[in-house]
Amino acid sequence: MKLTKGRILEFGFVLFMAIILITSIIEESWFDASVAGAGIISGLIPFFIEKTFKTELDGKMKVAYILFLFASQYLGSIVGLYGNGWWDTFLHLLSGIFLAFLGFDFFSRLDDDIRTEIPKRFLFVYIVVFSMAGAALWEMYEFTSDVVLNTTMQGNGNDDTMVDIIAGSLGGILAAFFVVTLHQREKSKQKRHMKKSS
Repeated sequence: MKLTKGRILEFGFVLFMAIILITSIIEESWFDASVAGAGIISGLIPFFIEKTFKTELDGKMKVAYILFLFASQYLGSIVGLYGNGWWDTFLHLLSGIFLAFLGFDFFSRLDDDIRTEIPKRFLFVYIVVFSMAGAALWEMYEFTSDVVLNTTMQGNGNDDTMVDIIAGSLGGILAAFFVVTLHQREKSKQKRHMKKSS
């Protein structure tokens, strides 16, 4: 198993949350324990994806993912920064940007001929929808956590849910403009390469 910076950060985060889980159980702090448990599972997701699908995720994406988990699960839930209303909205905006680049990473795995032929409008819509779907899935996670674990992740209920989805979608839209620009540059490079080859 190759120990990259992303992998070291993954396992470091999992170990950190495992320590919090143990100390929280000893102190009978069940909310922190539940968040730490979820953090361990979340932190191992990239590892399991790579093992299951025999692929390697982009290292920068893994680092961004772990930093987001740290900001949301540790700083937000355990430290209590979610008490500041703007922290939750800010993180959902960042998550929309992160999901947009994750969607672009999946898109980049297509064959070159297929990828460069896809119109920029389709790519833009795909990136935005990918971010919106991710935002909706996260809200399902928050709702499930509130119902099953008696947490308060959805705060003000419907208002909180809609603000979070809008923030995530906005992040996706902002990133989609940048992603489309990258795609256009790639298409231009391929056209220049084909002209040189002919």
